[in-house]
Amino acid sequence: MTSFPDRLKELRNAKKLKQTDMASFLELNIRTYQDYEYGNVIPNAVMITKLADYFDVTTDYLLGRTNHWIDKEGTLHTKVPVDILNLDTAELLKKLSTSE
Repeated sequence: MTSFPDRLKELRNAKKLKQTDMASFLELNIRTYQDYEYGNVIPNAVMITKLADYFDVTTDYLLGRTNHWIDKEGTLHTKVPVDILNLDTAELLKKLSTSE
């Protein structure tokens, strides 16, 4: 599964935001936010919740515990792991049958 730092960076990039934008929104200095993305520091539960709310994902999704989330409108989303996109049909079926 994807790690928290990777997921955080991915979500930030999807919104076309800079690290400085996120640090400002979260009222953090830039170095603290960078430590989140580099995996040097894991934010506390309040900050994780704030991030999940901002990106409209679940905390489990943000933490990399699942590839599924339900947005505020109730729509189910699934992130397809990149490695699945490169598999032929037989490999894909095998991988899907053994995944979560």
